[in-house]
Amino acid sequence: MKRGSAYGGILLALALAAPAAPASQDRGRPRLTTLDRTIVGEGDKDLAYGPGERRVTRTLGWKDPGGTGIPLVGFKQLSDVHVIDEESPARVEYFDGCSTPFNAAYRVQEAMSLQVGDSMLRRLARISRGPATNVPLSFVVSTGDNIDNNQLNELRQFIRLLDGGRVDPNSGGPGYHGYTQEHFAPALPTEILELAQEPFDAIGTKAPWYAVQGNHDGLVQGNAPQNPGFEAVAVGGRKAFVPIDGYDNCPQDPEDSDQVEDLMTNLVNTSSEEVPADAERVFVDHEELVEEFFQSEGRPYGHGLARAPQDPMHDSRAGYYSFPMGRRVRGISLDTISYDGVSEGHVPDPQFRWLRKELRKWSEVYFAGGERKVNRKGRNRLIVIFSHHSSDTLRNPGGDAEGHPFHCFRKSDQPECADGEGLKNLLHRFPNVVAWVNGHEHNNAVRAFPAPGNRDPARGFWEVNTAAHIDWPQQSRLIEIAWKPGARADTVFVYGTVVDHGAAPDPDRGDQSTVAYLSSVSRVEAYYDACVREGQAACEAGGRRKDRNVKLVVKAPFDLGPRR
Repeated sequence: MKRGSAYGGILLALALAAPAAPASQDRGRPRLTTLDRTIVGEGDKDLAYGPGERRVTRTLGWKDPGGTGIPLVGFKQLSDVHVIDEESPARVEYFDGCSTPFNAAYRVQEAMSLQVGDSMLRRLARISRGPATNVPLSFVVSTGDNIDNNQLNELRQFIRLLDGGRVDPNSGGPGYHGYTQEHFAPALPTEILELAQEPFDAIGTKAPWYAVQGNHDGLVQGNAPQNPGFEAVAVGGRKAFVPIDGYDNCPQDPEDSDQVEDLMTNLVNTSSEEVPADAERVFVDHEELVEEFFQSEGRPYGHGLARAPQDPMHDSRAGYYSFPMGRRVRGISLDTISYDGVSEGHVPDPQFRWLRKELRKWSEVYFAGGERKVNRKGRNRLIVIFSHHSSDTLRNPGGDAEGHPFHCFRKSDQPECADGEGLKNLLHRFPNVVAWVNGHEHNNAVRAFPAPGNRDPARGFWEVNTAAHIDWPQQSRLIEIAWKPGARADTVFVYGTVVDHGAAPDPDRGDQSTVAYLSSVSRVEAYYDACVREGQAACEAGGRRKDRNVKLVVKAPFDLGPRR
């Protein structure tokens, strides 16, 4: 579908000439979460503030005793930030009209990924305590797809974005060398794309932050292993510029990296232009990806990965780890990337066995073979699982060279998944698991997994899936965990609160800083891409009310009272 740009003429002149304005968009009483106000669409390219949304209470086989509860821990979740080097020769914008997963090969708003990230962090920096329990929000976790194309320069930009400091979005050399209106009519004016390349000072997280790995972090385009052919294009000085509309030479098999490489290489040889080369566009392998987080100036050292064990799959430090979230809560972060080159995820057997050991370590009671087990060496903690892939996307089966299985979410997801125990079954065996926080789907969703059969409701858990920064609705989430004592058993509350980034819904350079203005433009374009342009992102990505601001109730797996 063709469309013209809403950012030409006088508005464009303002964008280039107006002085920067203060970043804050709030007037009077701060309205910082979607409990206070929302952002809604009013037309093809019109967004406006809407009314706030009240919290929805959901139960999991256990009645809500009411009240707020005693707070245990609170944190901020980012997901699918997708820092993009949109000028890179290794991008395949011309595949955008092809079927999934290539219909995300080009986004009009992709030049502003860093600015959107900064606008989100500026909004989150103003929220120091949870809106439900008033608990301090003590850390930030980014649940994967932190970058878009497995490039070193993208990874370093993401780390600097979260650390805070000077960020330079430009790559290659002076000028703009990505897709413009010459290649795709709905693209933004070149002047705005050039504005998005200007360096700026990022605010950072202002708190310790933890990194979870996603498929776009570890794979080229999020679905292909690194290889010399791809890398030669990435660091080279020629980029294929092929009009997106009308391109129909699509890969027949999206997961066939050889086919994708052949098509890309052919277009670079026949339909390319000279662009400035950039050696920092080199792809990073697993070891390089992990080790780059140890170069960060932020806290904690390694951003969780300093706690990672050795991974026999890579013969290096693993991308998964366990960390304390508070005195009574433990976080376990998984690496669900399918390093064989598939966008969907899995848990390799060595990591699955490590996870089972960690769950035992933080549980005094668990179940095996249908029997209740007592682990006298265990230390009881409520457990929160973090990963990139979700219950609907952790379904890539297979096995390693030694025949050990790759574990899916359910054994029934695909025939080959039956070779190993599913993650769902494992989590149900450990009642201390109360929540699983993830991303990948680019939408807000909260799913209940009640205890199997008529068993103890404490064996159920909640899945909290949070929307992307790169696509509509460009949101993040605050999560708080609290508990309430009861006569029969204690109750655990998991609160989720959705947050929009701080840029105004209507782009107006005369009243916004450069970063805020570009973030507003990005959100408008993301809305159009999802809700108007056919065959692209999902307009329903914001989820239903019960997927956004929630109070999730589950029976406590053990007594959380002072005597513990």
